[in-house]
Amino acid sequence: MTQRTFTKARYIKLGARGGWERHCLEEGIAPLAYYDVPHEMALAGDREAIRKIYLDLGKTAGTATGHASQLLSFYDPDPDVLWITFSGGSLWWAVLAPEVEYLGHDPEQYPQGSRFRRTISGWQKVSFGGTPLLIGELSGNLTKVAAYQGTICSLKPDQLDYLMRKLRDEDLPEIRAAQAARQQLLATTEEIIRLLAWQDFELFTELLFSRSGWQRISSLGGTQKTLDLELLLPTTGERAIVQVKSATSQAQLDDYIERFGAMAADKYFYVYHSSKQSLDARDSDVLLMDAPALADQALKAGLVDWLIAKAA
Repeated sequence: MTQRTFTKARYIKLGARGGWERHCLEEGIAPLAYYDVPHEMALAGDREAIRKIYLDLGKTAGTATGHASQLLSFYDPDPDVLWITFSGGSLWWAVLAPEVEYLGHDPEQYPQGSRFRRTISGWQKVSFGGTPLLIGELSGNLTKVAAYQGTICSLKPDQLDYLMRKLRDEDLPEIRAAQAARQQLLATTEEIIRLLAWQDFELFTELLFSRSGWQRISSLGGTQKTLDLELLLPTTGERAIVQVKSATSQAQLDDYIERFGAMAADKYFYVYHSSKQSLDARDSDVLLMDAPALADQALKAGLVDWLIAKAA
């Protein structure tokens, strides 16, 4: 969908406890229950008549008002309203066609709603640019609307602003500044790693793996010419062999691949910080870790200060 601006956004729950989610997402519709309210009454926007239905059913005045507001917001044909829901670990969004299509008042005959609106282009779970909208990567200030006890609620202005920025793949100025600072730190960390003496580079590698949960089960350097680190991951029982080279070449990598092809391990790592040529592990199972990869892992493992102290 072409990028556009929406003046309002609403969350809709697709069935009790999300029971209609799969059907709605596949069919590209947004349904509503409210079997007790006639279609003509909702079309007329008769708020008081709708409230009276729920008051007569024994609901409190506040609850009756809430039901009327939710139902009438569903009938709102405003094209600048964006509708969202959450399902399968993703945020989904859609623009609804203005018409409400009525099915009937019998829940047994129409178990997936008394009425519905069609989406114009289906339910989407990616931004305008195609970025997945994963719940785990969204602000809790937005995702908390999924805990709403009713069926439909409007997003607050700050939630709408955040949602639109995510849909446009835009970041706050503070986020852009932090990302730029992180990139600069990574670049500088790469250079510091290349300054390490080979002994410090081996120690750095051991620290990096140990902070990721790996435990050393052989001596650093060892007695075998091609074995620098033998590691164990206690949580899974995986065994890894790590070859550490400060500076290396494709020929050395090829030799490593040939030698370690006969050694039993679950993972093979070839760790280095400098090479005059781009290395290729070819079709082997060897995982290459160069200076950029090491810098990224050092930042995540909290080893940047250690590197600075070593290189100072």
